[in-house]
Amino acid sequence: MRIFWVILFLALNALAETAVGDTANVVENTDSANVVASADTASAVADTADPDTAVLERHSVPLPRLSAYTGYGLLVGLAFGLYNPTEECDCLGVWQGQFEYFYNDWISAGGDVRFFGGDLDADKSVLYQRYRINTRFHFPQGRWSWYVSPVVGFESTDLEEIREEWHQRDMEGWIPGVSTKNEQEVEDCEKMFSLDGFSIGVDLGGGIEFWNTLGATASILYEYNFGGAQLLTIAPGIAYNLQAVWPWSKKHLSAAWVSIETGFQRFFNRSVDSWAMSGYLGAVIGF
Repeated sequence: MRIFWVILFLALNALAETAVGDTANVVENTDSANVVASADTASAVADTADPDTAVLERHSVPLPRLSAYTGYGLLVGLAFGLYNPTEECDCLGVWQGQFEYFYNDWISAGGDVRFFGGDLDADKSVLYQRYRINTRFHFPQGRWSWYVSPVVGFESTDLEEIREEWHQRDMEGWIPGVSTKNEQEVEDCEKMFSLDGFSIGVDLGGGIEFWNTLGATASILYEYNFGGAQLLTIAPGIAYNLQAVWPWSKKHLSAAWVSIETGFQRFFNRSVDSWAMSGYLGAVIGF
């Protein structure tokens, strides 16, 4: 009987020692895992805190009129170009500035100003100003995006010298320095730059990013001026992504595009029977 109790005691003692050893191993392994996890977390925090090593992944899609889809932040654009009203008018210089702010990933609001200046013909010069504000409703689809936008505009033209001579002509069909057969063409030039007042319209456009470097844009803008004119503008363009070759912009900017945009504009209800053409070189950056 005593031998039985001795054997039972030795067996229980062996089981207890085995259990203690297993528990120690589990604790040791758990501590090691916690140490590794803590080290990984600390490393991640350090990388995030270091602006030189933390690269912010940005993605944007070019859009017409010096814009881009980012879904957040502020966009600012600037462009220069030429505007050719008709074959009978001289080309004018144009510059445009715009801004746009994203309230969320599907709605943005902004405005733009466009100045046309130069010699309308051999004797007259013109300064034509257009101001517009808009709200865009965006529909992003990955590498491409489209939008629809109501537009409100204001036009102001300095054509007093032309208008004064026009209204002071001594006989019907006479314009200083212009033959009768060319009178209609010169009148068309004036009509294109005499839309003083307000206008409303709708803009439908979009853009696509083909690769990480190139993109294309297009838009159709219809406007009604309260002076009785209607304008239709078709504007295709191509864009180059600066973030593909400019590392700083990829870290600090939400978008950086250089674009070339053309425009074809037609006036209705003002007896103008030709298309005006324009071309712009511009850039847009996002913050």
